[in-house]
Amino acid sequence: MLRFALLFLAVLALPVQAATVNDLYQTQVTLIGNDQQADQAAREQGLANVLVKISGNTDILNNAVIKTAITNSGRYVSQLGYSQVAGQRAINLSFDKHQIKQLLIKSKASIWKDQRPNILVWMVDSDGQQRNILWDQSTNALVNDTKQAADSRGLPLMFPVGDMSETTAVNASDLWDGFIDPIASASTNYHADGLLLVKAQQQPDGNVSLNWQFYPQQPSKITTTEIQPISGATSGTLAQTSTNMINQITDYLANKYAVVLGGVAGGNINIEVDNIDSTENFFALEKMLNGLTTVHSANAMRIKGNSVIFQLNLQGSEQAFHQEISHDDQVRQTQSGVAFAADPAASTPVAATSTAVTSTAVTTPSSVPAVNALTVTPQNIYYWNS
Repeated sequence: MLRFALLFLAVLALPVQAATVNDLYQTQVTLIGNDQQADQAAREQGLANVLVKISGNTDILNNAVIKTAITNSGRYVSQLGYSQVAGQRAINLSFDKHQIKQLLIKSKASIWKDQRPNILVWMVDSDGQQRNILWDQSTNALVNDTKQAADSRGLPLMFPVGDMSETTAVNASDLWDGFIDPIASASTNYHADGLLLVKAQQQPDGNVSLNWQFYPQQPSKITTTEIQPISGATSGTLAQTSTNMINQITDYLANKYAVVLGGVAGGNINIEVDNIDSTENFFALEKMLNGLTTVHSANAMRIKGNSVIFQLNLQGSEQAFHQEISHDDQVRQTQSGVAFAADPAASTPVAATSTAVTSTAVTTPSSVPAVNALTVTPQNIYYWNS
């Protein structure tokens, strides 16, 4: 009971780092026809949709292994049902997470975990006469098209709600002229991991041109860091421009966060994490490690003072693990610490389920099994940013 109580408190204390995408393995496809061929085509399209979302890579559909798998989409389906969408029949598909992951490993493709940067979109629309900020509930089709484009790529995205504080803090001129200070200040309540500023110019032929800037950091850090925004422009129909813009941003983020699990797995490695001075930090670290795409399992082996050694069973390479963990703000790599593998007591691992806590630090349980001495290489020493 104590562990469950401590775990509950730890979850409440976790910082908001990203958004969890819950529908990566689900999709809905409109049926073109009522025969078996139309049903099979929809299932193949559904698998393609899911693979793009999970991998973060549209080029995955050109992979030979993936092409073969798509023609046998039925083996990956875990649940299906039918519905009506705007008067058309559609199929709702869920795919088996384990089977999809094994397919991506076999095809040496990338996998982007379900914890992804949450993007806040500030968009201003101009028809040549007036400019209007597009809020979350706006009836402007650009809002809906942008949300749909993001959903198809598995990118968490939101628009500001447009309450009184926002409408007084930010005006259309701020967005159009790129004054980032008031926009960043008005964005802090959203716990966003990035800001997308968009200028939409309506064209006489009914098309639209979009000019955008993407700030890939939390709003509170934009004015204090030297990271430059990523800019882009696109023109065409509403759906085309929204899709092009979201694809460019998602490709950038997937290139940064997705990892390749194909090839030789790294096996077991030990890492040391310092500054674990509370049970909340211990559970947060344990949850973070077990949530990494490259990690099959993470087990606490030794606690000494404020340092913890975890043994990780990797399902990707050690290089891929280092790449993935480097993007997590909760830890930073440091070689200044001294690993305690040489400590005679290091041959005694810790049972994480027995972890106790004092008012300030995690303490070592008294009854634990014996294992071989632990070894931690310098590149696997980290510091917890509590």
